Amino acid sequence: MINKKILVIAIFSMLFTACSDDFLSKDFQSDFSNQQLSDLANSNPEAALIIASGIEGGNQFFLNDFSTAGHGNFHDEFGQMGYSLGLDLMSNDMVQTLSHWFVNYYNYTARNEASNRTDAVWQFYYKIIYNMNEGLRLVPSSVEDPSLRHIRGRLLTMRSFAYFQLIRIYSNNDGLAVPMTTEEGVLAARQPIDVVKARILEDLEEAYTLLDGYSRPNKTLVNKNVVAGLLARYNLEYGNYTQAATYAIAAREGYSPMSSSDLMDGFNKITNAEWMWGADIDTNTSTYYASFFSHIGNLNPGYAGLLQSYKSVDRRIFDNISSNDYRKAWFVDAGNGFGLPKYANVKFVDDTDFEGDYVFMRAAEMYLIEAEAKALAGDDAGARQALFNLISTRVNGYTLSTNSGQALLDEIRFHRKLELWGEGFAFFDMKRWNTGLNRTYTGSNHATFGFFDYPAGSVKFSFQIPLSEVNTNIDLGPQNPF
Repeated sequence: MINKKILVIAIFSMLFTACSDDFLSKDFQSDFSNQQLSDLANSNPEAALIIASGIEGGNQFFLNDFSTAGHGNFHDEFGQMGYSLGLDLMSNDMVQTLSHWFVNYYNYTARNEASNRTDAVWQFYYKIIYNMNEGLRLVPSSVEDPSLRHIRGRLLTMRSFAYFQLIRIYSNNDGLAVPMTTEEGVLAARQPIDVVKARILEDLEEAYTLLDGYSRPNKTLVNKNVVAGLLARYNLEYGNYTQAATYAIAAREGYSPMSSSDLMDGFNKITNAEWMWGADIDTNTSTYYASFFSHIGNLNPGYAGLLQSYKSVDRRIFDNISSNDYRKAWFVDAGNGFGLPKYANVKFVDDTDFEGDYVFMRAAEMYLIEAEAKALAGDDAGARQALFNLISTRVNGYTLSTNSGQALLDEIRFHRKLELWGEGFAFFDMKRWNTGLNRTYTGSNHATFGFFDYPAGSVKFSFQIPLSEVNTNIDLGPQNPF
């Protein structure tokens, strides 16, 4: 009989010692030191979200750059938060004031097949999938030991997270998604989106069952609450509104909205009581100037603060924030004392030496999913109450909404745009709501190098598959339109 502890270590060693550059063929070199492998054997597979980007803190740089794709010192490639920020910059809601790092997202060239950015996005998520598959081969669905069932649940969660990101980034109106690889084998051709969606849902539902009774040691690990949150996101995305609301309520169990004072904590502390899942950045995982706070923290030393590549809110959001909304203080007004231009964000501020923590999921999102799902299902009363439960902690004197129908939905969606600003939702929401990109409106505060519009449903909202995949995968199928 195999010793369980040895098997656990073997699983995590395999997860992080080999992976695929092209996800079908070439080998990656390890991103991790032996000590990290030992630590991860007793830690979490989702650490891939932080350090699979190719950088390790301390003295070792295993890929000699900051990217999964070997593009050189690209300071906009630092894992999940880098891609979340890039996608936010492809929405209406975020402004970049300087043509510098991340401009490729803001001006929509990141999506082009020859771009290093689409190459990096593709490889990052397939790298997670490859690693999770390696682990799942060692932990089949027949395992009975509770600890191994929990490991399988976490592996399935991370694989489904990666596929969910991929299909929302690369799926186009032709009904095709992406190639699919599992522990059972590889489907090299682009699969119908319904096939990939079904696999995501199957994995998440299995993980939800497997993680029953699992008590995680910290919030860097996924647990049943996080899986419920991902199921809420999935079901909202694809119109299963009753399930979306149900899972959102389950996800936030044990969490409540942060206080008005905590709203101004800089969004850099995983100890924040509202955070459900995040990354605890320290000296080993910090990527310094190539990091989220370097690029979004307008008051921090880094590209935003020092080089004045400010990240600001679209004025249509700012102008509609009520004066008694605590969140208005996330963005500076004219004559502010920060020395920043109007609309610049101070929501994200790192009060450490590039060790501000990253948030992947928090309770506020779950209240907003519940509210939107119930509104879309025609339950206006339930939607109003869900919205009130959150917004009454954000707006001084807020009373239960009297809106209904489209007006209620618009209210909910405005609060979603405001509440989750800068957290990686705006581009996906723009696509889900079937709204276009509109930056050329009268009085726009968008920069001229991003001053253009695309209609709802534009092909520009889907990334092209990178040439590295097109040129090596003969079974791939059609490329997305330019």
